[in-house]
Amino acid sequence: MATVQTSFHGDIGHLPQPANSDDDVTSLTSDQKLIAWLFRVTSRPANHAPSASASTERAALQGDDWQTVASLCGHQAQDFLAAGLDLPLTAAEIDHFRRNHRETDNLVGRDFWIAKSDLPSPLAELYGLYRHRARRDAEAALFVAQATGSTRVARVMADLLAIGGFANGHEFISHMTLTYSVPAAFDTSELIDRANHEATRRLALPIDHPAHLLKLSPDEISVLAANIVEKYVLSGPDFLEKANALTEARQDVTRLPANKQFVTAIGERDLPIQQSWVARIGTAYARLFESWVAELPEIGALANPSEAPAL
Repeated sequence: MATVQTSFHGDIGHLPQPANSDDDVTSLTSDQKLIAWLFRVTSRPANHAPSASASTERAALQGDDWQTVASLCGHQAQDFLAAGLDLPLTAAEIDHFRRNHRETDNLVGRDFWIAKSDLPSPLAELYGLYRHRARRDAEAALFVAQATGSTRVARVMADLLAIGGFANGHEFISHMTLTYSVPAAFDTSELIDRANHEATRRLALPIDHPAHLLKLSPDEISVLAANIVEKYVLSGPDFLEKANALTEARQDVTRLPANKQFVTAIGERDLPIQQSWVARIGTAYARLFESWVAELPEIGALANPSEAPAL
């Protein structure tokens, strides 16, 4: 596997992993420690928190939960608390989601796709990582919905991953003269949405219907997830266009407070709202940080979008 220069001087085999990585959350690599350090030194103090001491106490009591959320979405506990928001998901819920997939053929399939890809290294590895995560996350969404009868955890996970694709966009790899966001490979939100929609549709069927979600075997869940991904996954060129746009837009707004970065990127047209993946990030911000995007009616209207079309 080729070694490439990144913003954190690592190779593509050691890309920074978000909290839905399958690695042990208690053992951080040097790259992950660097990113955690960057989170701490770049987080900005809340200017209008209702109570600084109360916010600090709440964050301290849920430290592990907030750290896991921050690694997913790129925003610290202080950002949520300053906006009057509570913890969106616990670390246990996130861990439940990220471990609900099957290992069978996943890594082999990823390596096979990379080997046959026409994309140059390291772009083939980055796109292969995206397809790999898309398959796992779509599968996880279906398994969690089958186990709990709810799509809430998967929906919030999708929101956090979508936001993280932008907020963590300063982590990138370089190829030729262009840069590409690494966290873009972990933004599988649109695939999770599709899986959630299919899970909801199947849960609404009569319980004795053979296509009801509770009737599906693990193998059938895996096949259904694979079909969703193959139908809706971004093509190589589209994914690379997204990864490039995200990292360039994120670097352009680094100087701004966290609550102004996405709105500014939209206002300056660094991120075209007409693109479905940009709209998906907007939906996530409208759901989790509504006050941050209140000045953009086109974003605020995305908080409760219509359901995705059936498969």
